[in-house]
Amino acid sequence: MIIIPEFVVRFSPESFSLQPVVGGLSNHNYRLDFQLYGLRHRYFVRQFSATYNDMDNNVEHECAAQIQAAAIGLSPNIIAQYEQGIICDWITGKHWDLDEQARDENIDQIAQLTATLHQQPLPAHHLNMVERLQHYYQTLKSEFKTVRLDQQLALVIDLIEHQLPSNRQGFCHHDMNPLNFMVDEQAKLYLLDWEFAAAGHCDFDITTLFQTFAWEHSQQVLFLTYYNHYYPAANVTLDQLAVMAVVVEMMTLLWCIVMYQQDKDVTYLTLWQQSERAIADKINRLNKELLWDQ
Repeated sequence: MIIIPEFVVRFSPESFSLQPVVGGLSNHNYRLDFQLYGLRHRYFVRQFSATYNDMDNNVEHECAAQIQAAAIGLSPNIIAQYEQGIICDWITGKHWDLDEQARDENIDQIAQLTATLHQQPLPAHHLNMVERLQHYYQTLKSEFKTVRLDQQLALVIDLIEHQLPSNRQGFCHHDMNPLNFMVDEQAKLYLLDWEFAAAGHCDFDITTLFQTFAWEHSQQVLFLTYYNHYYPAANVTLDQLAVMAVVVEMMTLLWCIVMYQQDKDVTYLTLWQQSERAIADKINRLNKELLWDQ
């Protein structure tokens, strides 16, 4: 049984339908339909979960970022915003399957969208990676804090402060994964879910793409070829992303623990365990690369 959000009732006429939409880990998504003055209206509804504020999110920041992105065609338009959620244009389309995600022409589309976003004027809100990591960590109960996690966090903060290139600030989405990309019936690509969007380090978006799309080496090289073509001043290399790969995995790990702590959902426990193994592997690889450079 669907518990209808109060803001949806306020927005809609007396008669409407609300259907759950699959996808999204930290929010509740719906399709809203109703008739008004003889016309059919369809919208996408995103109701914030109980963890929205725990994740240090802000509806004003999110909506400002999505409105800016929608103005250049990268995102659906926001129709209404509320403290409890947002209502956007409905995009009739699909998410790419694994085979489609790996096609050259689709990697080209993703690279063009990403490069376009990164070159837009900076949003007013800036995501400080150190502060966000510390916020997640401070949210954890003591039972989830370990010596190993403390050491990994200290290492990642040091990497952020001393190892990342300083000239890569841009308009970032900060959650580029396959479920947040949708292609419509005219083959236009959209980016969804702007809750983490802010001014930030552009390599975070690229590394998140590589992590979540699970592209092979040749596909990562192809993405960077396209990305650097659409954003010539960037000149990003695979080598420079090794440090950010550890940062992104640390962010993912802490996010998973916070989400599991909230409701003990086994989905987040599985993701937590996967990320725990991944960050150990990435730290080991980075240490070997740094020793090799010396």
